[in-house]
Amino acid sequence: MTRPIVLMISDHHTSIFVYHAIRNLGVTHVIQEDGPTEHRPQSLKEWFIHQYIRWATPFMRWTSQKRIQEVRKRYPLNDLSIPPHHIIHVSSLNDDKTMMWLEKLAPELIVVHETGPIEPSRLNQLPCPILTIRPSMAEGQLQAYWAIQHQPSFCETTLEQWTTQGWRVLERVVIYKGGTDNFATYPYLQLTTVLPMLRRHIEAMDSVKTDHRQIKVQA
Repeated sequence: MTRPIVLMISDHHTSIFVYHAIRNLGVTHVIQEDGPTEHRPQSLKEWFIHQYIRWATPFMRWTSQKRIQEVRKRYPLNDLSIPPHHIIHVSSLNDDKTMMWLEKLAPELIVVHETGPIEPSRLNQLPCPILTIRPSMAEGQLQAYWAIQHQPSFCETTLEQWTTQGWRVLERVVIYKGGTDNFATYPYLQLTTVLPMLRRHIEAMDSVKTDHRQIKVQA
């Protein structure tokens, strides 16, 4: 038993992996806002690190292909394009057009990945559960920048659900970094770790829905 799911994304290449990971659980449409969303540095130090990430990542991606392939063997990340007929383009997820589409599609679950900030007032209008993966890729890369920040050899990623009080952590999991990991390998480390957790929570939500339906029928 699956539920109608809408995936909301921006123009970030890793959202393709999320789409294919949960597609067979009931994803009917993808609402995509225009343009990539970048992390906004909060200090001059963060700005310098962010610029370094931006310029160093393409080179690191080229030199880290072996490690990337090794990480991708942990979980099947599908990078085929999202079918165009599944995508609805909007200027912003805060637009009235987005709310109109969500009302029309009537999803029973919304998954948000790598988007710009969505206004709490908009999220509170939605009558279904809303899940997201945190931190964002840019924030996670900053947190995982062990060479400068001297953090331990692991960092965390969380699966969170929106409530009227804000985002609530449903589950957290540790991402273990190896000696050859860098900015280019981080997205693969994060998603191969968190996507099984996302699938498990969606499947559990479906099981609860099915149980409630059976109880109602028996009553």
